[in-house]
Amino acid sequence: MSSPQPPPAAALPLFCPIPLVLHPAGVEEIDTAGVEWTINHGLIAPGSAMARSKTGLVAAAGVPFATTQAARVMCRYSYWAFAMDDHLDTLATDLPAAACLVAEANRVMYEPSTTPIPDLGSHPSALLTSLRDLRDQMIDCLGPDGLNMLRSANTHWLGGQLWKLAMWNRPTPPTVGEYLRMRWQKCGCETLAAFAAPGTGYPMSAAELYDPSVRAFTQALFLACTTINDLGSMTKEADTPEGAINICSALAAEHHLDPVSALYRAGELYERLVLLMTRLQAVLRNDPRPAVARYATELPQWLPATIHFSAASARYLTQLRPSSAPLPDLVVTDTPNWWDPGDTTPPPYPDIAWWWEHASTRTALYGSGNAGQPGSVQ
Repeated sequence: MSSPQPPPAAALPLFCPIPLVLHPAGVEEIDTAGVEWTINHGLIAPGSAMARSKTGLVAAAGVPFATTQAARVMCRYSYWAFAMDDHLDTLATDLPAAACLVAEANRVMYEPSTTPIPDLGSHPSALLTSLRDLRDQMIDCLGPDGLNMLRSANTHWLGGQLWKLAMWNRPTPPTVGEYLRMRWQKCGCETLAAFAAPGTGYPMSAAELYDPSVRAFTQALFLACTTINDLGSMTKEADTPEGAINICSALAAEHHLDPVSALYRAGELYERLVLLMTRLQAVLRNDPRPAVARYATELPQWLPATIHFSAASARYLTQLRPSSAPLPDLVVTDTPNWWDPGDTTPPPYPDIAWWWEHASTRTALYGSGNAGQPGSVQ
C-alpha cells in the first residue's frame, strides 16, 4: 500500500488508541518513594537529571491497576534499571568488565541474602546491594513464583545489554531483523510483562505468559514502546557509541534510506506494531483463560505510559542538552498517520512477521470482541 503523506518534521504524531490511566496513589507519591530509595542507595545524586526524571510516571501509568506496594517497587526497579543501563554504557569499550558486572547482578538475583556481595568499586557495588534490596521487596509483593518469572526476565534483559555492547564493538551494522531481536531482549520490557499479573494480585502461569499468541501480543506492544524510546534516546545518545545503533540507523542501512526517510519508516513500523497489538488484544480478551484476558486488557497501558514519560522526563528533554538537535514535538493521535489499518500484511522481517500469523489464527478461534475490564487497585 502507499503510506499516507508524512506530517511536517516539526511535529511527530504518535498513534495511541489506549487512554492514559494513572494509579490512584498518584505520580508524586510513587516517584518520591523511588527517588528517595535510589538516592539512599547511592545510585543517583539529589537534584540530578535522573532524580528529576519523573520515573514515577512510568509506574503510575504503566501499572495503574497494581497494588500500591507493587507500583512503588516497580518505580524503584525502573530507577535501578536506568542506573544499570547508564553504567553499562560507560563500559562500551570494556566488554570483560561489562560481562563480569552482568554476571554478578545475575548472581544477586539467584543467591540467598546471606551470600556476601563482592566489593567491585563504589558504583558497581551500589548496583548490586540495591538489586538485592529490590529482590527482597519483590518477594513481598510478587510472591516466590512471581519473583521467579521476573528474575528470569531480568537475566534475559542483562544478556541483551551485552548483545548491544557487542554490536558497538563490531564493524558491521545489524540488519533490521537482528536489531529487532536484540532490542526486544535489551529493552527489559520482558520484566514489565512478568511483573504485570503478580503485581496486580492475580495468578498467571508461565505457560500462559509464554503462550505464543500472548508472547506475540506482548512483544508487539513493547517493541512499539521501544521505538518511541529509540526516538527519545537519540538526543542523549547522539555523541555515544549507542547513538550509531537504533531503529532508524538499522532501517537506513538495510533499505538505503536518508535519515528523514528512515524516521518516517520507523513511524510506519511503529503504527503497524500498534495496530497488530490492538488486533491481538481484541481476541485475547475473549480467551477462556481469565488471567490471559485480564493481562490483555491491562498490559497496553504501557503504551501511553511510554509516550507521556518520553515527553515529560528530564532523561529525554532536549532543552536540558543545549548541544542536541531537538526532536519533533510528540503529538498523540487516535488515528494512524502512516499505515492503513485495513492492511494486515506482515512487515518484511521474519523475526517478527510470525506475530501477524497468530493474530489471524486467534481471530479465527475466538473472534475479535472486547470482553474484559481492567482490574481494581488494591
